Amino acid sequence: MTEVKTADKRLPVVLMDAGGTFNKRYDPVEGSLCVQAGSQAARAILASAMANLDLHWSQPVCKDSLEMTDDDRDQVVHAVDSLDGRWTNAPVVLLHGTDTMAETAAWLDRARPDRLVVLTGSMRPFEIDPVEPALNLGLALGFVQGRNSSGVYLAMSGLVRPLGELEKDRGNGCFRPK
Repeated sequence: MTEVKTADKRLPVVLMDAGGTFNKRYDPVEGSLCVQAGSQAARAILASAMANLDLHWSQPVCKDSLEMTDDDRDQVVHAVDSLDGRWTNAPVVLLHGTDTMAETAAWLDRARPDRLVVLTGSMRPFEIDPVEPALNLGLALGFVQGRNSSGVYLAMSGLVRPLGELEKDRGNGCFRPK
């Protein structure tokens, strides 16, 4: 029987984590939900698929998106620019809070229109409801593996659309087409 090696056939993907609700965990000392570093939610979601993924993990910023500044967005762009080797042209999936996701997407689109970048996140923390974050991350990873052109996209609520074509519907707790 011949051993099948999948490493050569896996698409390199950069998974950047900027924080957001996706990574919030309950802090019993503070009595509140706090953004946690280390991409633990994404790592838990992807644990069963790691043999099929060639991921480069990065966390240029770790905060709630309402606290994101232009300097933070510059750090994300710098993290993309600093990729080398096989990651230089790899698609990027960026975990991001939903409140300012579109602003960071527009920032990346202006700075790096030549890259394939998909921003995703969740309306509810993985720790509280793992279904939505898992769906959104899986959707984003599947999209970048099936696409070979550049552009900035949002992957939320079962949809992947180019920048500017999805908006947050706070009343219904999801993203909808514009």
